[in-house]
Amino acid sequence: MDNPSPRESASASPETLTSTQLHALFDILTHHETYAEVESFKYPATISGYGYPFAQRCKDDSTSAPTYATDSSAPLLAGVLRSIVLSFPGIRDLPPEFWHVRFQGILEKLAEANLSESYDKGSLGTRKTLATAASSIHEAVSRGILGGVERREKKDLDGSYDRSQARDLERAWEDAVHELLYGDLIDELFRCAAERKSLEEHSSGVRAAVDYIIFHLATLLHHVFTLTSEGPYLLKLMDNVHKLLPYSMVKQTLRMGNAATMINGMMRLLLAKVGVGAISNWVGLTQDADDGMNLLQRIISMVLSWDNTESRKTVDRIEKSRGQQAASKVQLEAIKTHVYKLREEHDEARNQSLRTPESMVSAILRRSNPKLLKKLTEERHAEYLEYFSTLLMIRDREEIPGVLCRQHPDLFTKAVKDLVSAFEPFIRVLHEHADLREHVTAVEGFITDFINIGKSKSSRNGNGFLSSWTSSSPKNDADRHPPSVEDYVTLLQKNRQLLYNFLHQVASQCPNLTEDFRVWCNATIKVFQQSRQHCPSKNDLPPNSSTESPKSKKRHGGAGALSSNLQHLFTSLPPSERERILPAINAHASYLFSLEVLSRQRMQRILDNMPAAAADNDASLSPSTPLPASSTSNSGWSTPLSLGWYGGGGSDHYSKKLSPPPPPAASNNSLPSIKQSYSGPGMFLSRWQQLLDDTVIGPATLGGALRSGRDVKGELGMGKQPVTGARLPKDGGLDPVTLVRLAEEEAPDAPDVKVVVEVLGYEFRLLVGDILREDGRFATVVDKVVERHKCERARHGDKVEVLKC
Repeated sequence: MDNPSPRESASASPETLTSTQLHALFDILTHHETYAEVESFKYPATISGYGYPFAQRCKDDSTSAPTYATDSSAPLLAGVLRSIVLSFPGIRDLPPEFWHVRFQGILEKLAEANLSESYDKGSLGTRKTLATAASSIHEAVSRGILGGVERREKKDLDGSYDRSQARDLERAWEDAVHELLYGDLIDELFRCAAERKSLEEHSSGVRAAVDYIIFHLATLLHHVFTLTSEGPYLLKLMDNVHKLLPYSMVKQTLRMGNAATMINGMMRLLLAKVGVGAISNWVGLTQDADDGMNLLQRIISMVLSWDNTESRKTVDRIEKSRGQQAASKVQLEAIKTHVYKLREEHDEARNQSLRTPESMVSAILRRSNPKLLKKLTEERHAEYLEYFSTLLMIRDREEIPGVLCRQHPDLFTKAVKDLVSAFEPFIRVLHEHADLREHVTAVEGFITDFINIGKSKSSRNGNGFLSSWTSSSPKNDADRHPPSVEDYVTLLQKNRQLLYNFLHQVASQCPNLTEDFRVWCNATIKVFQQSRQHCPSKNDLPPNSSTESPKSKKRHGGAGALSSNLQHLFTSLPPSERERILPAINAHASYLFSLEVLSRQRMQRILDNMPAAAADNDASLSPSTPLPASSTSNSGWSTPLSLGWYGGGGSDHYSKKLSPPPPPAASNNSLPSIKQSYSGPGMFLSRWQQLLDDTVIGPATLGGALRSGRDVKGELGMGKQPVTGARLPKDGGLDPVTLVRLAEEEAPDAPDVKVVVEVLGYEFRLLVGDILREDGRFATVVDKVVERHKCERARHGDKVEVLKC
């Protein structure tokens, strides 16, 4: 595919969009809408207005019958949940109360807890990092559901794929996705899992597609745990939980021959409460008394309380140093009081800080008593910012366990029991026909290796990527290096057989269970078929749409099944508005193309760096012939794991740019001599990073300017203690901040597309809401329906139609 430059796109009539422009517009709108929905979950009203399976909180809540909103407050998220998750075996057997009582209750309580914002803390926290990552992946799935994948000619997965070439891995993935959607690959993979010990024995195409998945998954793990500032903290949390989990007792419980006894023993181990309140509630002396915590809740509470122990030391230090002065004591008290105020007070102070602009500490003191700002020096202000940020972190870590571990009634424990009951038939079958102890041991070993690889490693000795993992930190900081993408690739490659062994044992020993999942896969994959949706014909598009250049036509129907809808939204705009947003659409189209090229370059770089033994490129797989134009994707959807590679033909342009860029100039932070990569393939990384970069952060000084996530990237949040061994001194190697900067140097800058969201964002949201209501793929299916006259809930066959209350 040739570069969709603005000059080329401008050849089309201003009244219409080329397929390349439609594709860019589709990406802009889904990207914005998905994250807007994710971010809105901090308000309880979003959950109430979500629609099925979450109940609407009506004013008259005296009836026990739930009602469901017809216009979802999060249509993209609801679409994925209804079309994919709710029909999953086991999940579909959950009682309705699990969703609109247990799960919804937990989400609403977390929203009501008013957890801290990145703007207030002055850093990108753990929740912001994970929420933006989930949003970047979710938007790709949503694009797949809305746009679909176009049907093409049947692909031969037994063909030639060179697993040392990024181009062939991409081709194998695209071919595999096509055959999953329109061929018999799902049935063949289930049959292969039952008959053979590895899914890769199916064909050379599947083997290459597995490599493609591993590269993208390894890149995601590396980005989360190595490049982000919260990575070492997340790794420490995982390590603490891993050490507290009773693996030995779980394996002993699994030795029980009777499945019912085993399940009961496991539930007692993990969920039993033995406090005085639990006994008095059971006897009937009390009702809803504090019955303590079970083992799972104890682990959650203990891990988070360890963080608060260190944070409280920071608070005590500041209070002791400043508490001796009367003015400072009043200022600290005003800040502490604000931390525990209601959401409305927090929002007003934040809005004042945005308008002025001024730091959050300055806004808080001004709202409390303007006289408190007198004689406030920058040094003292910086200390107060740390104090404020630390208090927010402590409060968050008190609120989260409060919702999950100390709530009455205990929704968390009841939700876990519902999940176990729903999956009990599957557990019984697995326990009867498979030895689950060996798989628990395998999972324990994999998590241990995963945690070890995330820690800084000593210098490599040339014996492979995994040979340098040590349980203890290197004595010399200069000998320590952060893990590379190749390390995660090697970890996944060496452990993938563990997954294959489990799948083979289940598929060969539990045919009825396997058949249930096979039926679900075949039914669910159809939501991504473009044939099930409205494919625009020539008559659907405006007459001038045929004037687009032949090069742009390689993206036929750039938004897939949604092309005609987006074209209509654009055409219905006034000419002045169309001219206003068109430059941004063109710039975004060029930006997406640049990301495609960069993603392939990064994958090829990793392939070149991997040892021959790790690559395991079979001699039977001869080098592939040049990639035919027909093998690339012409759909409007980024396939699930590429999360952004849209294909489009034109392999010549890629071949000219495939060589990796030259390494940066030597410096104290230059890359080690042994080849290793600190960035990998996947356009979702850049889209994720854009969400973080665009996050608004409060000023760091008294009269300073507003900052963005780009300004604080890689910085550890104030009040958080550095994880031992996780960070490197500036003169001792590469730290995460340097790695992120190096990756950014080769990545294109994202264009400003706010004008497109401003003009079409609301209309796109209404369009998605209409599709959610009218498209049969999102209809709710239940087994048991209770008449609910007040909510005017009617049943038509398998579909439940919920009218407005």
